[in-house]
Amino acid sequence: MSAERFDTIIVGARCAGASLAVHLARAGQSVLLLDAARLPSDQPMSTHFISPLGVSWLDELGVGAEVRSMSPPSKVLRLDLLGTALDVPFARDRAGHCLRRLHLDRLLQEAAVGAGASLRDRTKVVGVIRENGRVVGVEGGEGERAHTTYRANLVVGADGRHSTVAQLVGAKEYLGYDNPRFGYWAYWRAKPAWKTDPELAPFDAYIGFFPDHVIRFVFQTDSDLLCIGAMPLMADLPSWKGRHEEKYLEALRAAPVTAKLTDGHRFEGKLLGLLAARYGFHEAVGPGFALVGDAGLHKDPTPGFGITDALRDARNLARAIVAGGELAMQRYWRQRDVDSIDLFHFARDLADPGYVSPLNRLVYERARKSPAVLARLSAQADREISPYEVVPRGTVMRWVLGAALRGRLSVVPSLFATGRRNARVERARQKRRALVP
Repeated sequence: MSAERFDTIIVGARCAGASLAVHLARAGQSVLLLDAARLPSDQPMSTHFISPLGVSWLDELGVGAEVRSMSPPSKVLRLDLLGTALDVPFARDRAGHCLRRLHLDRLLQEAAVGAGASLRDRTKVVGVIRENGRVVGVEGGEGERAHTTYRANLVVGADGRHSTVAQLVGAKEYLGYDNPRFGYWAYWRAKPAWKTDPELAPFDAYIGFFPDHVIRFVFQTDSDLLCIGAMPLMADLPSWKGRHEEKYLEALRAAPVTAKLTDGHRFEGKLLGLLAARYGFHEAVGPGFALVGDAGLHKDPTPGFGITDALRDARNLARAIVAGGELAMQRYWRQRDVDSIDLFHFARDLADPGYVSPLNRLVYERARKSPAVLARLSAQADREISPYEVVPRGTVMRWVLGAALRGRLSVVPSLFATGRRNARVERARQKRRALVP
C-alpha cells in the first residue's frame, strides 16, 4: 500500500506543533499532525504560564477568548530577592494566563483539526525516510498502523525536549548545558488569603530568590488552583532523595509567601518533579526537516517564557514554510536565535546562585522606586527590549556609586562580574545577528 502524502508532517501535537498546524492549514497546506500520546492528555512538565504577548498570539489562533475564560488573569508579577519585592505590572493593563496544559493543548488541537489538519494520536515515530540525503517522510504508528509510512515535503519536529525527530535527523546541539537545579511542584487550592491578605493581594504571579538558593514560584491556574513549586540546586538533590515530599513542604514553609499559601493545607493530586534537564539550541532546519518549540530550543523555565516563545516560533516557521525556499527556512532559524539568545542567557543567570548578589539586591531596591525602570521591565516582558537593557548602564553606575559612597562596597566587584557577563551576551547576540541571511 502506498504511503499517504502531505505537504507538511508535524510530529508532536502540543502547543508548538498544534499551533503550527493551525497556521499551515489556514494557508491551504495539507497537514498531518502526529503524537505518540493518547489525546487529549496532560503535559505536567510545564509551569503553564503564557505572557500577555503569547495570549495575543493565541487570539490569532482563535483560542485566546477561551483561555481567558478558563483561567484568571495575571496582571502583576512579583519578583522577590531576599525580601525586597519588585512588583512588575504588564503593559497596557494586559494579563498573562496560566491554563493547565490538558486544557491549552486540547484547545490548540481542536483548532488545528478545525482548520483542516489531520490529527492522529497514539502514533509513535520511529524513523525518518530519506531520499538523496533529504528527509521525505516518517515511519511509525501503533497496533495495526505500527509500520505505516507517511511522506511529505517537510517533516517538523515539535516533539519536545527529548525530540525523536531531532535525534533521527542528527540535528546538532549548541550552547548546551545541564540544568543546575531540580524542581518539585504541585497544585494547591487557593486560600482566601490569596486575594485578601495585603501582602499577597498586589500580585498574581510570584518568583522568589532566597539565601538558601531555593527558588520558589506561584502561578494561578484554572479551577481555583495555584501551581506552587520549589527549585533547589542540584547539590541538594542527595538530601531530597527518599524525602522529596517532606523536603518540598519544608521549602515552601520556609518562605513567607509560599508559607501563607500552604500552611495547614494539603496539595491536590500528585507531587510532580523534574530531576534533570538539558538546555540548549538545536539546528532548526536541514534538508527536508525543521524543529520548533523545545525540540529546537529548550531554555531554563525560570522566566516562564517557554510557551510564549513556542507560539512565536511556530508562527514564524509557518511563514517561512509558506514562503518556500531554503533562504526563508534559514532566516527562520537564524532569526529564532537572535530573538532568543538574550533570554536564553538571562534564564541561565536567574537559575544561577550568583543571581542573589549585592548588585542585584541594590537594583531591586532602587528599581521598585523608579517608574521608568518598572516601565522598562514591562517592555521586557513583551520582548520589546533585552533583559540586559532594562536598567540603562549609566543608571546602574549611579546607583553603584551612591551605594559605594554609603559603605556598600560589595556592590563594586559584583558590578564588574556582571559587566563581564553582559559583554559575553552582547558578543553572542552580535554573532547571531551576523548569521541572519
